[in-house]
Amino acid sequence: MDTTSIIEWGGFLIIAILIFAETGLLIGLVIPGGETLVFTAGLLVSTDSLGVSVAILLFSLILAGIVGDTSGYFIGKKFGRKLYDKEDTWYFKKKYLHMAADYFDKHRKAAIIFGKYLPIIRPFSPVISGTTNMKFSVFMFLTIVASILYMSTYVLAGYFLGTQFPIIKEYLGWIVPISIVVALIPVFKQFRKAKSNA
Repeated sequence: MDTTSIIEWGGFLIIAILIFAETGLLIGLVIPGGETLVFTAGLLVSTDSLGVSVAILLFSLILAGIVGDTSGYFIGKKFGRKLYDKEDTWYFKKKYLHMAADYFDKHRKAAIIFGKYLPIIRPFSPVISGTTNMKFSVFMFLTIVASILYMSTYVLAGYFLGTQFPIIKEYLGWIVPISIVVALIPVFKQFRKAKSNA
């Protein structure tokens, strides 16, 4: 089975799951998601390598992002300040939680929207919203706005690049594996670092 067939068969579902997991499972720093994944998804739709329309892709990724953020919010609400006492692991770094919390303190509600574009802030922003007991209705409004803006920016950028340069389809066999490897580099770095410190 070639790369394009694999993408057509499971790509859409895998992308949606990774988008959810980035903010919904407290393992966002090691999830190969973010801008690269969302941009590549838009690119794949434009070259007909992902068997959905750009509208369906965009709606699905926005929904996956909102559901992931909501899950992160309730994780924060459930564990509260206990998360700040959690020991570092290969997938969780307390310093990044504190960094995101400082950003949240400085920018308050705007942190949810603008933090969506910052890789270190994005996974922790919903969690911190929960730990600080932000009103759920306010959180939901802000996370919906943030997800729409963020997903639209990168999905449409990838999509329009692909439509303007259709020759890109000929190089998908290289682009997709390279994108996956690049996205996984931080995962391997964190894992090796944790292993060497053990």
